[in-house]
Amino acid sequence: MAEKPITLTVTSPDREAVSVRCDSVRLTVPDSRDGKIPGGSVGIRRGHMPALIAVAPGIVRAYAEGREIFACETSGGLASVGGDRVTLATGRFTETEQP
Repeated sequence: MAEKPITLTVTSPDREAVSVRCDSVRLTVPDSRDGKIPGGSVGIRRGHMPALIAVAPGIVRAYAEGREIFACETSGGLASVGGDRVTLATGRFTETEQP
């Protein structure tokens, strides 16, 4: 990894948490009041300001050296960003095939 890595952790009540070290994370964010309609995405890199981010149902992606190294489909949730960590709490997630 070209820069100091961050850690993405995805967790849900019915699965063991998955953690991956990466350069950046892309989250799908909602565009509606009920939070169910995806509206866009937000990218997170090391040094991102601390934040709590509503995550819409969709794909969460992690990248290293410009390549996607992890992706999972989520039911939406809440991401906590701080320091060198992104932690996503979701009701359900399924890892997707890598390209």
